[in-house]
Amino acid sequence: MAGTEFGHAIGLPRALSGLPLSPLVGGYGELLAAQQTMGLRHLGELLVPSGGRLRVLDGVFAVTGTGRRRHVGAGVLRSLRPGRPEPGAARLLERLAAIQEADPAALRRILLYQLTHLLQDHPGGRLPATAAGFGVDPAEAAALVHAAARRARLDEGQRAAAESLLDDVLEHRIRSAARRAALLPPAGEDRALAALLAGLAARVTAADAELAVARRAEEQGDPERACVHYEEAAALAGDCPRAVRGLVRTYRPDPGDPGPMVPALVPGGVELRWPAGDFGDTRWRVVRLTRGEPAGAPLAEVAGRPVGGVLVDRGAGIGEEVRHVALPLRADGAVDGPPLIAAPLSVAPAVTEAAAADGNGWIGASWTAPSGAVHCEVTLTGPQGPAPVPPAVRAGLRETLRVEGLAPGRYELAVRARYAPAGRAGRGALSAAVTVPVTVHAWPEPVLTLTARARGAGGVEFGLTGGDGAGVRLVEWPGGAPAERAELTAAELPPPLEWAGPGWARPGGSGPGGSGQVCVGHPPPGSLTSVCAVSVLGARALAGPCVLVEAPLPVTGLALRRTAPGLVEVGFDWPGTAGTVTAVVTQDGRRTEFAVARSVFLREGLRLPVTPAALSVEAHAAPRSARSVLASAGGDARAGLPADVAIAYELVPGARRGLRRGPAVLRVTVRAPGGAPGPDLPGFVLVARGDGGRNPRRPGGPSGGTAVCRVTGAELAAAAAGTGTGTGTVERPIDTAVAPGRPYALRGFLLGGAAASVRLEEPPLLSLVVR
Repeated sequence: MAGTEFGHAIGLPRALSGLPLSPLVGGYGELLAAQQTMGLRHLGELLVPSGGRLRVLDGVFAVTGTGRRRHVGAGVLRSLRPGRPEPGAARLLERLAAIQEADPAALRRILLYQLTHLLQDHPGGRLPATAAGFGVDPAEAAALVHAAARRARLDEGQRAAAESLLDDVLEHRIRSAARRAALLPPAGEDRALAALLAGLAARVTAADAELAVARRAEEQGDPERACVHYEEAAALAGDCPRAVRGLVRTYRPDPGDPGPMVPALVPGGVELRWPAGDFGDTRWRVVRLTRGEPAGAPLAEVAGRPVGGVLVDRGAGIGEEVRHVALPLRADGAVDGPPLIAAPLSVAPAVTEAAAADGNGWIGASWTAPSGAVHCEVTLTGPQGPAPVPPAVRAGLRETLRVEGLAPGRYELAVRARYAPAGRAGRGALSAAVTVPVTVHAWPEPVLTLTARARGAGGVEFGLTGGDGAGVRLVEWPGGAPAERAELTAAELPPPLEWAGPGWARPGGSGPGGSGQVCVGHPPPGSLTSVCAVSVLGARALAGPCVLVEAPLPVTGLALRRTAPGLVEVGFDWPGTAGTVTAVVTQDGRRTEFAVARSVFLREGLRLPVTPAALSVEAHAAPRSARSVLASAGGDARAGLPADVAIAYELVPGARRGLRRGPAVLRVTVRAPGGAPGPDLPGFVLVARGDGGRNPRRPGGPSGGTAVCRVTGAELAAAAAGTGTGTGTVERPIDTAVAPGRPYALRGFLLGGAAASVRLEEPPLLSLVVR
């Protein structure tokens, strides 16, 4: 039926006889993105007012009422701009006006292309009402639906190829355009597309012919002729990988040609720097070639344009070896002239923040590995050549390394990052080496042992082994001592102990210089010092072992007093801050130690159990640590007590003579332990005192009354010695003629220098009153 087939006897002279398979508009992707941003189903919704209709079969018309329609040309499109408040609508209308001016059929093709896909994608796409729902005038809805059903359906890949085809042709990406064309169904009644595809095939054929000539010339050893034909092929197909690779192989710049591009790795990509020269407004197509990819693989183009002669390629794959080629372009986008070819470059960023430090026969290094690196390879070269290097330890991107057993000298550490690009089994790239010079300095030999032993007059002798060839200092660390063999600097050492030294020497006076050295020190009284040895060589030092040395304060003011036959009281001045004092009692050939704490001594004193025999007591401060070596100045406090000699006296009533008694008798008894009291016994005197009272007061001393009886010390000693047991008795009558009048009180006293060392035992007081 007439009018039911699209394009049958209708349309303008350039009307299509079939619906288009491609919009054939340059920049269609940008146009579509702007349309979708505005939420339009098709661009026709931008051209008619609300409630209006659209006619597209014989031109683009906006139908606003019965018999009222307006052709939509460039002028109408521009007139619609002020009335559209949507963001971007004015720019989109201006773009459509420019398209319409360049090709009056282009807007109609776009609308037909979009409406066809809307109908094909809709479940009711075969119904005229569906087309009317998209804003198509009902008079054309049936024909449009019928034509859309006949046109070949395109999948997503084919749609993408159809929409980008013209862009590739306009940019002379003929190889890419050919690949897209191969995806499309036959052009059929789309005469514009068929003409484009025919021209495209002709250019592909011409480019292939140029490539064939170039390859033959190259095989015949004529690179100059080959380069000319490769350049012609590139002019026909600017994205031809074989043409570009052929140019890289055969191009030899003439003396007047500009130099090559200079590539360099920068953070995030490869920087390409154009050679100095005036290139005017030349446009460039910059492509990236990757080693190992197939010769016919599509070229990777670098986005952007050079600014100030510099372009950064941010798409280069990490670990790949790439080469960049810049092709100059004519105004129409065709390659024009010789290329700029950069040298090959491995996209292998080097490590950063590399640092190294030395120690006692070792080097420690660290660096930050780039994020794409598989691992880092390290070489160490020293005075004797390469040195073995253990694997690095990785934490995140930071890697650390420690090489032990190195001789002093200058070394160079080189670190390279290794990359393994995806899909390149067995291949990889190494970054440029980052080198770090480091010098392993000579360190002192460690002190192996340190000993201390007390020496007379408060001294202590230190002995050591190790430290050969180094200076050895004795120090006291203000805090905790570092671990043995800890590596230090001489500047951080505490000052040497002033009392230890002044220097080391071998026993026998052989002088300093290694194991077996000794020195003598005199620690200050009352000190407790952790003495540590440090070996020093220049600015470097090694911590060594420590010993604890204590110089206790002496005990002074030692005094003894018997408080009972089996108990002696010990008194002295407590020595400074000592925590404990040890008292040593020597008696009957035995030594017994007694320790007393400061708090107990100050609260209770010190009383020690003893026998009546003579004794001596020594006292000294006990060490504050069981590990201490004592440096005592000697002369420990010492005091003695003689044997406990006792003299007892009593009054024996006189014998009765009738009704009266005779004079009373004084009986004095000496008891000395050990069998003899010795010759230095005190004398004894009995003194009477009477004051006329009923209860006379006792004499207060030898001169406090009248002496009524005396016994000499010699008499007492002879009496004790005569028995052989140390106990003897002397009896004397009391001289009553000199006694005062009754009643009177009697009391005995010891006389002489030894009186203080003899204990006097007195009888009951009532027995000493005479009435």
